[in-house]
Amino acid sequence: MRITIFIVEYLTHDSATGSQSFSLPPHFWQNQWKEQRIARLAVPKFDAPHSFWNDKMKLKEHFIQNLDGWRNQAEERISLMGIRDGSRVLDIGAGTGNLSVPLAVHGCDVVAVEPGEAMSEALLIYQQQQQTRPITLIQKPWEDVNKVELGDPFDVVIASYSLMITDIGAAIQKMQEICTGTIHLFWFLTQPLSSRLNTELWPQIHGSEFPGEPTADYLWQALYEMGIYANLAVEPGCEAAYFQTIDDATHDFYQRLNCTKTEQEAIIRRYCETFLEKNSNGYRVAGRALGAHIWWDVE
Repeated sequence: MRITIFIVEYLTHDSATGSQSFSLPPHFWQNQWKEQRIARLAVPKFDAPHSFWNDKMKLKEHFIQNLDGWRNQAEERISLMGIRDGSRVLDIGAGTGNLSVPLAVHGCDVVAVEPGEAMSEALLIYQQQQQTRPITLIQKPWEDVNKVELGDPFDVVIASYSLMITDIGAAIQKMQEICTGTIHLFWFLTQPLSSRLNTELWPQIHGSEFPGEPTADYLWQALYEMGIYANLAVEPGCEAAYFQTIDDATHDFYQRLNCTKTEQEAIIRRYCETFLEKNSNGYRVAGRALGAHIWWDVE
């Protein structure tokens, strides 16, 4: 695991006392987050996550086929967050509804923000299958949602591994303005396995470096410089998906990495044969990333 430590010296001068001290520039961590997100978005040919999560077959493989497992995880999260039945809850980046629908089962008044068409469709199907109270779906990115269409303030705001946002300060400020209770953010404490895969293979395939995600240390520091003193707990991140065969893994990574050439497929196959871990469940990327649960009460 690579650990990056930022040491930034910023000299300030107090004219009244003549003393000097070191501090960070205003919005330093918000800007660090923004710069890394911009660098990630600027990678040529990198649109794999967008296309991946709009692929109905992939959604079925990675979510719908393991609905019970996701439901168990959701119930644990709901209990961990202490969300009371009947609460008014905003789920930002709700995806296929793995938190929104169980919350609705608990009688919560749920507003789900999800821009993806395929994921929104899966969320509504899941909600109908569970026969819950209606979920209000806003099919927009969080950046484009205005406070008026959100309605009354929320008891709880959640963003679970959905902060693919450039201006993190503005995104959090909007959460603060529409919440009267607690905000819960779940984000990567270490690089997700998909980013590790991209970092290792992208230079060989496309000839350029691949920046990782800004991690939860950036996020907590950004909150701190906004005057938000949040709690943080480490949680195990999601395990990598299993593949039945090396062929399956190669095909999946070929799509994720936006490949088009036979020689690129050969590079991915060699990687899979060398580095994938095999057990009775199949093949997967070895290791497990860590996540962070960050939460605070809105004053």
